[in-house]
Amino acid sequence: MLLVGWDAADWQMIHPLVEQGLMPTMARLLDAGAWGNLATTRPILSPILWNTIATGKRADQHGVCGFTEPVPDGPGVRPVASTSRRCKALWNILTQSGLRSNVIGWYASHPAEPIAGVMVSNQFEQFAKADGGVGAVSPESVSPRERIAELAACRVHPDEIEADAILPFVPNAAAVAAIDSKRLGKLQHMLAQTATIHAVATQLIARDDWDFTAVYYEGIDRFGHEFMHFHPPKMDEVSQEEFDAYRHCMVGIYRFHDMLLETLLKLAGDDTAVIVISDHGYYNDHHRPDPREGKSGPVDWHRPFGIFAAAGPGVRRGARPYGASILDVTPTVLNLLGFPAGRDMPGRVLAEAFDVAELPRVESWESIAGDAGQHPAEFRVDPAEAEAAMEQLIALGYISPPGADDEKSRRETLASNQFQLAHSHTDANQYAAAISILDALDPAMRETSPAQILLATCLMATRELVRARAVLAALPPEDQASAQVGMLWAALEYSEGSVDSALARLRALRDLDARLPGIHSRLGEMLVATGHHQEAVEAFTAALESDPESPDAFAGLAASHLELGDPQAALDHGFVAAALVHHAPKVHLTIGKALGRLGDHAASVQALELCVVQAPSWGAGYEALAVAYRAVGRHADADAIEAGLKNARAARR
Repeated sequence: MLLVGWDAADWQMIHPLVEQGLMPTMARLLDAGAWGNLATTRPILSPILWNTIATGKRADQHGVCGFTEPVPDGPGVRPVASTSRRCKALWNILTQSGLRSNVIGWYASHPAEPIAGVMVSNQFEQFAKADGGVGAVSPESVSPRERIAELAACRVHPDEIEADAILPFVPNAAAVAAIDSKRLGKLQHMLAQTATIHAVATQLIARDDWDFTAVYYEGIDRFGHEFMHFHPPKMDEVSQEEFDAYRHCMVGIYRFHDMLLETLLKLAGDDTAVIVISDHGYYNDHHRPDPREGKSGPVDWHRPFGIFAAAGPGVRRGARPYGASILDVTPTVLNLLGFPAGRDMPGRVLAEAFDVAELPRVESWESIAGDAGQHPAEFRVDPAEAEAAMEQLIALGYISPPGADDEKSRRETLASNQFQLAHSHTDANQYAAAISILDALDPAMRETSPAQILLATCLMATRELVRARAVLAALPPEDQASAQVGMLWAALEYSEGSVDSALARLRALRDLDARLPGIHSRLGEMLVATGHHQEAVEAFTAALESDPESPDAFAGLAASHLELGDPQAALDHGFVAAALVHHAPKVHLTIGKALGRLGDHAASVQALELCVVQAPSWGAGYEALAVAYRAVGRHADADAIEAGLKNARAARR
């Protein structure tokens, strides 16, 4: 199996290029196999996401919570490392199962682990400065070390990227260089990094005996942060001169990746299953953040849907994965290679896209003994080697330069990672765990607006409304004026019973700026809950005009049409919502009810059973399931559910 990671790759960019004949390799892959969206998790930060992809687990399980971390046994902070991960990745599981892997450039894979096969870490491509030129390859970036000399020859230095290689990205490069040589220098550096990773991958695929190869390309994401501002259509804040100079860069990097993929596929051969994925997408249209509106950080550009494309043995041609997420990658890869996923992996096997039967799960791969090619617990990264990686993160804008006060930097880094961990818990609907972390944060982080806003969100989810109101009321005036806080106030007012006030607030926000992300869906959800179903349909339709892939809007349309007495429309919209995000118990509830009203009671039971699996403490799902059980004659099961609900209500009293 060949697993190819394209950081930030997006179907919104790929599909038009495929249709224009500019990505022929991807076109052939799509024609021969299965493809669809891959929903990300939050927070949308690359080190967290790529470790989730490699382990099948969220941040609280794999332990990587940010770009950097305090050095465990000394002063300062360092980039997150392979030693930061506290569970087995795919290549560790395969090592202890007797398979050989190549792993190239994977995020947070330094120092390289001693797996069966070859690992080349994400710091291999960095060129340390040395007297008289370029320093040697870091000995910790390659395992086994006897491959260092061979693979060092694969490195491409930025100076080796000649003018002819730049012209497809910047056709008028000579004139542009006279005005902005710094940005062209960054382009050279990014191309060299991508070329280095690719050269190593092709070397190992062609020459080694392997069962699994995973290669990670960061180029699309890096190009996005540097050049998506200049992608057509022209953004207002971009000068015409800059637009003309760099408008071809994003198309260029996608076409470059398509060329690289062609080589990988030829070397891998027809007997290899291939999966191409990204951890998230990248806004490229009217959703691009405008820095003049106060949102221009790197993460604000990340779209919540990445890509999934697969072809080769075991892949169903023309199939579409259903509601796939990055949590599903590891269970699916393990299953295709003949190994079960663990029950402690929250994702599922994407069985609808493959011809291989799903295997019964083991309890956890963490409890299965055997040499997994992991580092010993005491292994530490050389701080000198971490410095270049830190400089790169600073240059990309992901982190700030370390302060003079080392202890302060360490404290801030730890607090930032804990905040991201709380965000991850919130994404998994683990609100109590998130509140516990937020309450324990260092005061300097706990009192920031992002932390307080996240806290208020969690408090409302756990129905701690009095405290949620106090947290919102304490926010400074500039936050009170923001649309995000306005929507939170509306949600709080609704929860407190002030329905008219909540609706008025949301309608005012919509009328002030109809482009606000999420405003139409939030208004629609409240309209559904208050019985204004036709107006809700209008709100969700407006949401889809802004974002045609909004799972919230499709879910809302499904719920609205169900209440309006059109179960077929409810079913149609519900299926689209579930195909975008599979873990959505409210959507499965709507689908189950719609199927029941259409007379398909057996399918209704299946949908509602999935609903209660995803939301095991939600009474509404069990109530609907009891009705569905009676419709198919399973009266004993219905009686058991109703008795359980009665006991639960009595206990709450």
